[in-house]
Amino acid sequence: MKKITLTLVVSCIALSGFSQSKNIQNAYNSYRQETDRVKTKLAEAKDFIDLAYNHESTSTDPKMWNYRSKIYLEIMLKSPGIDKNAVFEATEAHIRCLDRDKKGRIAVRKWTKEEDVLNGLVQCGYNLFNTGVDDYNAKNYSTAIKKYKEIFRIIPLDKDNLLKRGNIVPDAIYKNLFLAYLQLEDVDSQIEYLQKSIDNNTNDPIIYYYMSNIYSKKGDFEKALEYIILGKEQFSSEIMLVNSEIDLYMKMGKSTEEIIQKLTDAIEIDNSNEILFIIRSQQYSLISEMIKAEEDLLEALEINSESASANNNLASLYLSMTEPLVKKRNDLSYRETKKIDDLDKQIQQLQRSSLPFLVKYISIKEGNEEVDKAALNTLSTIYYNLGMEKESIETRDLLNSLD
Repeated sequence: MKKITLTLVVSCIALSGFSQSKNIQNAYNSYRQETDRVKTKLAEAKDFIDLAYNHESTSTDPKMWNYRSKIYLEIMLKSPGIDKNAVFEATEAHIRCLDRDKKGRIAVRKWTKEEDVLNGLVQCGYNLFNTGVDDYNAKNYSTAIKKYKEIFRIIPLDKDNLLKRGNIVPDAIYKNLFLAYLQLEDVDSQIEYLQKSIDNNTNDPIIYYYMSNIYSKKGDFEKALEYIILGKEQFSSEIMLVNSEIDLYMKMGKSTEEIIQKLTDAIEIDNSNEILFIIRSQQYSLISEMIKAEEDLLEALEINSESASANNNLASLYLSMTEPLVKKRNDLSYRETKKIDDLDKQIQQLQRSSLPFLVKYISIKEGNEEVDKAALNTLSTIYYNLGMEKESIETRDLLNSLD
């Protein structure tokens, strides 16, 4: 009786194994069905190969991996609606097809050439990257991250660097991972992948800017500056890093002279950037270098005459230069008429110098459908001081109409 029972059990096991092997063949048979070169039974093929994949007797069978790689690659490329995770299944199957025996031969050599397996695997890599970008743009950040990470399983197997030809390289993937984690506000992961990119000798200076910006937001300006300096060691003329260094110097309270020097260095790299001249002008004003401040603002306007900041700052600079003269005038005795007249002329000349730039600034604001009431008030006062009563009244009426 025991012998009969044992025989029945063995028979059942054998039949089960045969049944699962049949699922592999059925999967392939369904996969082959097509009309006008369009696979017509992919869903059925998927069901059969999944049965074989999930059964212990065939889950590691090279033949199963061989057909599974083909079925899921076709789904990934032609019918992704059948399985949204097809790219992951196809990637896994292709990698397993490259398992090797003791002699170093690939597992599926009986059915598929190694170069064909590698070609399919590279297609998986391109799909992971491109659909990862699509997922990112659709704000499916976690899915994008999963796809980007999966590519790292493929890169070591890409012997012919076919992914590299499409710029699917670690540096690009690290950057995309950072951007996805940035949207998820996962700071630790942002730092992790930026650092990986830096350790990989990135050729993209923006990576150092991103890393510096993270620490700057944390208030760790010293660490932020370290990364800018590190980036400048490789990209000394990268204006983005130079500007960031200047910004950090200001936040860290560095001396005005140090900031001016950094701005001067930046201008040597990019002398067509009016913002650099405007900022350096402000620094010169802080140390009462008014002539140099004026020269920088005039240079900024040479570059961009429509700069609201440059026009406003130059008008303000001239008006600020009247302040010590007004104080000096007020300290004089009314009997010192000649000195008073001389000071009045100097004050009026500075106000007259400021006038065209103030008018231009207000015009630029109006063009942007904006109103600066303080600027209009100042303009009305200057007109009055210069004896331009009609213009002063018109400006005052305009200002009053805005209340």
